[in-house]
Amino acid sequence: MTDAGRLTRMDEYPRHQVGGTFDSVVSDSVHWNDGFYFTLGDEATGASLFVAIRLYANTDVMDGFACATIDGRQHNMRWSRRLRPDNDDIWVGPIRLEIVAPLEELRLTCGDNPYGITFDLTWRGLHEPHLEDRIVRYSGGRKVYDRTNYDQCCEVSGTLTIAGRELTVSPKSWIGVRDHSWGLGRTGGLEDGIAPISGRDPRRGFAMRQWTMVRMPDRVLFWQFHQQADDSVDGFEGVVIPLDPTKPRWRYADVHATATRVDDLPRAADTTVSLTREDGKVDRFLLSPVGWPVYLQGGGYHDGFTDRRGRGVYRGDEHHEGEIWDVTHPVDVGDPAGWFAPRADAWAENFATCVNLDDADDRGFGHLECVIP
Repeated sequence: MTDAGRLTRMDEYPRHQVGGTFDSVVSDSVHWNDGFYFTLGDEATGASLFVAIRLYANTDVMDGFACATIDGRQHNMRWSRRLRPDNDDIWVGPIRLEIVAPLEELRLTCGDNPYGITFDLTWRGLHEPHLEDRIVRYSGGRKVYDRTNYDQCCEVSGTLTIAGRELTVSPKSWIGVRDHSWGLGRTGGLEDGIAPISGRDPRRGFAMRQWTMVRMPDRVLFWQFHQQADDSVDGFEGVVIPLDPTKPRWRYADVHATATRVDDLPRAADTTVSLTREDGKVDRFLLSPVGWPVYLQGGGYHDGFTDRRGRGVYRGDEHHEGEIWDVTHPVDVGDPAGWFAPRADAWAENFATCVNLDDADDRGFGHLECVIP
């Protein structure tokens, strides 16, 4: 071993793409990160679980969170540790990930902890993961974003306990969606000493953002887009993934969406999404949220953690914190500690039913991220 790196178990595999070991990455940016994101929802009870684990090679940090909602309460816990020398193993605090069969089956567990969220869940992919279009963004001549994601809809089984209430998770009413992403993002380090971004912010504003993955009777639907106030669309990607692996996948050509607000607030009650096929035929779906919104600030997003420093920042060799929020109001979070920072777009995520407006028997359930400022 030298200061240039150390051997990891991954170095046994003939998959090297640079001259170093898997202990380091080719980028020296503090914003380089790699990790997993899991979402799980129950159509019957409205309960949901959002979990993430991320590695930040250049800040020597691994962090993770679990946000669980039930009965109008969002239970949060955030954990952080020094990444090395245990960067071979995917764990932070009580949260652990075992890759049972790559791209097919994962086991996600969380043992006893002070925050009352425990689980033992097996995730089995319903299809080969979908590799999203790679996104690269520049601003003022500087690369500020370079991201690769793949996504998978999963059958999930096991147990989930939230504040003493044990739930049996099964494909009967639950569905899981997972994401693995890596590259340069907007987390992982502080901007002290770096000139601010000049020119147009590459994260152009929007009138509606959606990221959706739902299981239908014979297929999985995935789409994402930013729709502007003039109805133009940025970053649209729409894919149909048949559950029968012998059938080919195909893409939608265009999208248009409308949302009904809850009490005229920045929260969608229902969303109608019209997806246009290559042959011009339009498929129309109605999405209706189930359960309660999940505010990922509780997991460290949007300058989360109580110190407001966000994810991927070193807070000591081991750090943890958590709280319980009241999320019964459509957009106002009841935070007894008062550190939750409201956003103008009330950014949150949901699970939702998805009904084909031209075929009522064509009905599904899945992850819906719908943001309307």
